[in-house]
Amino acid sequence: MKRVISAIVCSLLLLFSVEAMAQSNGDKLFLEGQQMQKVMNVSSQKGAIKKFQAAKIVYTAAEKKKMCDNQIVICRENIKRLSAGKNRAKRPVTEKKEVEEKNNEVKEEIVETRGDVRLSLSSNVLDFKAKPKTGQQSVDVKCNYNDWKVTDHPDWVTVYRAENKISVEVTENTTYTKRSGIITIVCGKKEVNLIVNQEKKKKGLGILEDLNINL
Repeated sequence: MKRVISAIVCSLLLLFSVEAMAQSNGDKLFLEGQQMQKVMNVSSQKGAIKKFQAAKIVYTAAEKKKMCDNQIVICRENIKRLSAGKNRAKRPVTEKKEVEEKNNEVKEEIVETRGDVRLSLSSNVLDFKAKPKTGQQSVDVKCNYNDWKVTDHPDWVTVYRAENKISVEVTENTTYTKRSGIITIVCGKKEVNLIVNQEKKKKGLGILEDLNINL
């Protein structure tokens, strides 16, 4: 009987060790994917997708698999944006009015000569609760030109621009699914992305929140 119990205990310990090792390997792959995701070119985004897909296979927890799926979606959106940017750069600019056409040509020439654009953010990721209590979060925009601009953001995100920073505000996430989106900042032909993550609504708290009970 003692031998049977001992065998069961050893089997359980081995199972837990394998599980822990799998999670550790999954975390390593996920982290490598996030590092590649920060490099804004098609090749790096595709490499990040492979890392997240590999991590998803290793992970056993459904929530972590879902996390990998979210990052894969973001990478694919990045690839679409990067590919669309290349296509736009190849299109000739045509305007109806001669004056506007000449002005645009001058602007294009100025942009073309900007080979020294430096554009970066103090943080590449912002995390929000499902029901934010801290209000806005800010990120410093570091650029050697002052005509940088925000060109895109999710519809549940509001972006306020200051002289050298942006403030981000999100609406309450009333769904039971974590959501992620991208804010795109551009200067000339240089582009950086700010990833915004928001937690899902916790199940079982809906009635209490409707009664304005602060937990």
